[in-house]
Amino acid sequence: MARMREERLAHAAFLYYIQGQSQADIAATLGVTRSNVSRMLTAAREQYIVRFEIAYPLDRDPVLEQRLTASFAAEGVREVIVVPTRASGVGRASHGLLNVGQACSAWLDINLRDQDRLGLCWGSTIEAMVESSHFDRRVDVEVVQIAGELSIDSRFSGHDLVRNLAQKLGGRYRYFNAPAAIRDEETAIALAQTPQVAEALAAARGCDVAIVGVGQFASGSSDLFLKRANVTPEETQEALDLGAVGQICGRFYNDKGDQIDLAISRRTLSLDLDEITAIQTVVVVASGSEKAKAVRAAIRGGFVQVLIVDDSLAQGLAGLQ
Repeated sequence: MARMREERLAHAAFLYYIQGQSQADIAATLGVTRSNVSRMLTAAREQYIVRFEIAYPLDRDPVLEQRLTASFAAEGVREVIVVPTRASGVGRASHGLLNVGQACSAWLDINLRDQDRLGLCWGSTIEAMVESSHFDRRVDVEVVQIAGELSIDSRFSGHDLVRNLAQKLGGRYRYFNAPAAIRDEETAIALAQTPQVAEALAAARGCDVAIVGVGQFASGSSDLFLKRANVTPEETQEALDLGAVGQICGRFYNDKGDQIDLAISRRTLSLDLDEITAIQTVVVVASGSEKAKAVRAAIRGGFVQVLIVDDSLAQGLAGLQ
């Protein structure tokens, strides 16, 4: 029954998007009402029977890329990719996010190898990368979560991200079946020792490549993480007092790139920053000049081998040298 429904949705989508028929014509062909056709097209998009790719041309900035690579090479950065932030259309921030996501997809297409294990964390830039990505080859990789479950966008869970990316690559995926933020430290310790969570963390530590976003403390996705984690005012004040400037996978660090031991961190299920640093290639994706201090501190901490950013963030980083 489910397959018949999927085929019917695919048929309606084919008639509308490929053959260019009107919804009224499709309704007559399928023997349904026009409103039913509209609902079928919506369902086809929501169930990923129909997928869209927006192929903006990515005009990179090689001069700024070389300048930042040279500046940060001593701190472990091997490659910098800078893509444009357009000031028109659907919005500057949206374009930067989309362009960075597409540039990360292109990097993966070139650099991933068969038998690699690829780790993903959550974040709006990673969601944009997974949604906009397409690959010109199949790669036998395993895609895993390096942090527990947290949805930045209500449409996508961490499970959705690893599954969708693995399917686009032609690889396999593994879930992290636990929330990122636990209600208390004691429960977090107990969960981390269960076979299922211990295996998920071990798989994450075994990644060859990890894609992570960077959050500015108490802003954007970092702020959302704090809210989803039900952080108390006391925990927030502790982070401020200890100089938290950035966050990667729910782990906070100061302007020197040193991980901070916080109460919230002790009830978070994810790789810590030392474990992330041990991964052979960590690709940091970020957009927006407001993240410059957080990204610069991440570079100081040695968390970044490949940096993919939009030009507004790149200019901000250049100004912090």
